[in-house]
Amino acid sequence: MPLRPAGPAAPGPAAGRGAPGASLRAALALGLLLGFYLLALALLVAVAALDVVLARGTFTVVTVEGWLGSLAVAWCVLRVVALGRRPGEGREGPPGLSLTPREQPELWEHVRRLAERVDTRPPAEIRIVPGAVAMVREDARWLGLVPGERRLFLGVTLLLGLPEAELDAVLGHELGHYAHHDTRLGHVVAALRGRLAHTVGTLRERAAREEAKERAEFAAKAARRRAEGRPPPKRGRTQGPDHYLALVFTAYAKLCLRLTEAVSRRQEYAADLVAARIAGPATTAAALRRVPALEAADELYLNQYALMGWDAGLLPPEGQFYGGFALLLADDMRRAQLTALAREPLPEEPGEDRSPYASHPPTADRIRALESLPDDGRAPAFPRRPAATLLRTPDRLLADLEQATLSTEALSKRRVPWAELPWQARRETSAREAAPLLAAMAELTGAPAAPGVIALHHLLDLLDHGLLHELAARLPRSEQAAHSSGRAAREFARTAFRSALRQLALGAALETGLCRWELCWAGPPVRQTAPAWFTEDLPTALDRAVAEPAVTAPLRTLLLRGGAHGPLDGTGPTPHTLA
Repeated sequence: MPLRPAGPAAPGPAAGRGAPGASLRAALALGLLLGFYLLALALLVAVAALDVVLARGTFTVVTVEGWLGSLAVAWCVLRVVALGRRPGEGREGPPGLSLTPREQPELWEHVRRLAERVDTRPPAEIRIVPGAVAMVREDARWLGLVPGERRLFLGVTLLLGLPEAELDAVLGHELGHYAHHDTRLGHVVAALRGRLAHTVGTLRERAAREEAKERAEFAAKAARRRAEGRPPPKRGRTQGPDHYLALVFTAYAKLCLRLTEAVSRRQEYAADLVAARIAGPATTAAALRRVPALEAADELYLNQYALMGWDAGLLPPEGQFYGGFALLLADDMRRAQLTALAREPLPEEPGEDRSPYASHPPTADRIRALESLPDDGRAPAFPRRPAATLLRTPDRLLADLEQATLSTEALSKRRVPWAELPWQARRETSAREAAPLLAAMAELTGAPAAPGVIALHHLLDLLDHGLLHELAARLPRSEQAAHSSGRAAREFARTAFRSALRQLALGAALETGLCRWELCWAGPPVRQTAPAWFTEDLPTALDRAVAEPAVTAPLRTLLLRGGAHGPLDGTGPTPHTLA
């Protein structure tokens, strides 16, 4: 039950109204779960009643067909509802790093103090997970009558990006779910939704499979008739019992979702009131605005920074796959962008556009409810203490979180410092894209070639000897190029060769320090720079190198001008953005 916006939702209650009582919610959840089985039983009773009616009539072929059809329907119901294998209920929750009180005493003590203020039992486990999420679970027994072990899941992005006061609002919201016994029935509702999803999914899958089988049989029959010179038969659209049962259980699933999600939305309003009592209405509203902004920033960080070297087999230093998010937030421009995003007006959702199946109310409605509360006189604290100060040895924690959540493939990649990650990733990319050209050189000369300045000069020597087309003919060809001939084929080959040559030249320029791929937290993640003369002259030098006859001197001269500088030594002409 995270403190975060979800999709559109039905209008919520006023701020002063709480969620339905625990007894009413228990009765609703249990009734809907029993209703699932009663619906299946009702279908079986209806089929049996139809068989009785058929038995009272005259025994005909139609009677036999009716009995066979009823048996098919009954078998479908029993197979899917009673005999089907259902997925697990997900009691473990999302993967993460479980923190012990000994490892993180400050965080544990902070959560326990908040639990005392909320007047509820604290969680037995605190688990740090990736992302900007916070949620609670409880392993209650006997349909929620007996309380169980409580778990708190806290996103590392919130710890790195929220002030401590706003983290208190997040934790107060989650602890409010405990205080209102919202988590007691979590497994009952999950079991209901799991059974419905399994039933509907299985029925739809079987219906689609039967329909595909019927289409294939009809196509084969039509083909045989056409081969015999007869017109193909007309195909009537028929649906099996799985299709109609799927419609019935889909309707019941929608009813269950509407009822349970309506309760969930009211629980969110009630938990917001607890958060407001703990952290103040203004701070709680600020947290509601900041969390989606942090979520967007985290997505940008992971996709454009943490994973920038993925294809090259590289990752940031140990502990920085998640921890590098703090470096992004430390940049003044990024921090200003995040603040502006959190202050943007939230979109309003007309009542007719709100989905009855959303688990959370619209964030704008929740903020309005908080703003309608009386002012408690608590002013925001300045300077604001970061939530990460609650963590002991955060670098070690972030490294352990990587070990607990990253895949084996990710953990096997080579770790490099942030300053080296862009240019090493670019070097690997250039080498990979130039690999077909290097393979063509090795095939033509019988000697292996590795990417770099030496290989480039060797290639230019081959061009000087007029071997352009022999090399180009050995490169992979597109489908269009494979079907061309004559001059068109030669132009396709020349274009592909020029592209590969450019990658090899850029790799050589990177090796010598002539070109730079530098990390940039403020704008695009990689600043690609080179001297102005290199940027301006490279296209012409490439064109002349692939001309007939080849003129390689301009490209050699470009590389020699940069070869006097070591890689990444910071010297040389003023860099310009590389096209």
